[in-house]
Amino acid sequence: MPNFNLNQQPRYPIVTKDTDIALTNEQVISLFSDRNSITLCVRSSSGHPNRGGYYFCIHKISNHLFQLETMEGVYVDSFDLDILVNFINHASGRKFNSELLNYCQNNINFRTD
Repeated sequence: MPNFNLNQQPRYPIVTKDTDIALTNEQVISLFSDRNSITLCVRSSSGHPNRGGYYFCIHKISNHLFQLETMEGVYVDSFDLDILVNFINHASGRKFNSELLNYCQNNINFRTD
């Protein structure tokens, strides 16, 4: 089940990336080639065409700075490209990162909005 109101669809176009391995900086930056904001859906490389995944609402501030938002458009945090890619890989189960685990446990998980 999605963690957002289905009547309030993501604000940004959904871009799907099907992969079982960690994303690279180059792959992520290429998703912004013709737009500044996306709702990235990272899902497994195989399965039902309508399968779900891990959603990330991202606004590109510059080629090196990105803003992460909730589905409703509430600001979460800003990351440089390296940290954003590591965050996506960690949160989607592609590559564990102990520093981001600590960040998620102490910052994101305690949000009240």
